[in-house]
Amino acid sequence: MDKVAILGGTFDPVHWGHLWIAQTALSQIGLDRVIWVPNRYPPHKSGLAYEHRQVMVEIAIEDNPAFSLEEIQTANSRPDYALFTLLNLQTTYRNCQWYWILGLDTFRTLPQWYCRERLIPACEWLVAPRFCLEAGVQGSRREIFASTPVAPTSSAMQENCQQVAQHLADQNIQIRWQLLQMPSVSISSSAIRQYCRQHRSIRDLVPEKVRAYINTHHLYLN
Repeated sequence: MDKVAILGGTFDPVHWGHLWIAQTALSQIGLDRVIWVPNRYPPHKSGLAYEHRQVMVEIAIEDNPAFSLEEIQTANSRPDYALFTLLNLQTTYRNCQWYWILGLDTFRTLPQWYCRERLIPACEWLVAPRFCLEAGVQGSRREIFASTPVAPTSSAMQENCQQVAQHLADQNIQIRWQLLQMPSVSISSSAIRQYCRQHRSIRDLVPEKVRAYINTHHLYLN
């Protein structure tokens, strides 16, 4: 039975932090595949057109055979709820053990997710430290990824996840989860967009093909 993980998000734009999370999950769990799913109609966000975000993910992951992109078809303007994503993928990838990759901040919101009583027991949840890049932070990709790690087994992070599990248990929902063993990487999509508006270099924050695409199409300038 293949081990398959879903990594969903707005990817506005995709950056090295997303790739680092996916690679960590791939190695730590022994996954066979990580499926990237850009949200066409994010439930709580709006931003760059889906087509641009999709292409950037595609070119960012094209050199890794264990990564693939799936376009989930939804009704016009219907939010991309996670349950619909999973059910759609299960029709294509059968007899798989399913995982869902997400950051700690998103994990904390699980008790409010749509149809959580169906979704949450269907996957094992892989939790990564939050990514954050302050507006004034500069540095090379090597410096970013060598940033001071936040131990995933620290009592604070464990406690956060256990609190989420307890909230779900209070709703009679059982969850399987584990922490990804990785540092907290200092990078975020919002900071990259700000850098673009300020005409600052993003060379060390995104793959070169993504940077070239952003420049060619004059994205994030307004």
